[in-house]
Amino acid sequence: MRYLLTSVASASLLVSACTSSTTPTNTANQALDGDNGISVNGISVNGISVNGTSLNGISVNGISVNGISVNGISVNGISVNGTALNGISVNGISVNGTDFVGATMSALLSNGGTLAMRVDSASALTGDNADVLGYAVSMQADDGWHPACGTEPDGSPVLALVVPGTWNLANGAWSDDGQAFSLACRHASVAKCVEFGYKSWLGFSDHHHACVRMLRADYCGDGTPHTITGTLINLYDNAGVQSDTESWPVDAEWGPDGALCVNHNRGGSQPSCYAAKYSATCGSFDNGALLVDEYNGQ
Repeated sequence: MRYLLTSVASASLLVSACTSSTTPTNTANQALDGDNGISVNGISVNGISVNGTSLNGISVNGISVNGISVNGISVNGISVNGTALNGISVNGISVNGTDFVGATMSALLSNGGTLAMRVDSASALTGDNADVLGYAVSMQADDGWHPACGTEPDGSPVLALVVPGTWNLANGAWSDDGQAFSLACRHASVAKCVEFGYKSWLGFSDHHHACVRMLRADYCGDGTPHTITGTLINLYDNAGVQSDTESWPVDAEWGPDGALCVNHNRGGSQPSCYAAKYSATCGSFDNGALLVDEYNGQ
């Protein structure tokens, strides 16, 4: 299926607010536009002072599973199921999904600090993604609470999806120690790949991680993006979630750790691994690729 990739100027992970001029659609429709080319989770605290300390360039990396309270009651044993939060309160009551509206949590920052965040609302997505809850999340600053993911063109908050594990700020790698999850803003790579249909609870964890690498054109699997604004790509996979709808030249084959082979550079500086991974016959699933992407020949 064809998708339009747009990007932002920053070259680092997780530092651009996820705003977009286009509301995302479900996996059966076209073009989930947004800051997917560079941003991973899309959550940023740029320009906001927290407790008197400037956090410019420091981004939210994950949420501790032991730092959540609902109505002042601590919730333990947090799990992520169908990108909804689930847990057990200290009094043994199960709390799930929309029960987390009003919850406060402590986010881990990339500099090792913490940031107070709050769940303001929760609503199911539509279409093929009706099994996914989107959370409106705010973060606390000196001057009050601000939408963590920014706002949509209509002024409503951009929703965040709850995704297991976290992404390494240095190399873009995913990991899951069972102690943290990520809030992935819609229109950014992690959330978009969920909305494409690569959902961990349906058995597509590796496809999801490969998709994040692919959207960012992280050919070398080192966290460096190589994409430019306005690039059209056609994405398809070996599982039939997304099908091949175009007869375009192949860009690369993808796995969770980056490209398995390449025969095109989508933009920016040439990847350091380009020569080693170049193959004129790149484009099949014979070598274990999960995803293949094609470009529109430009």
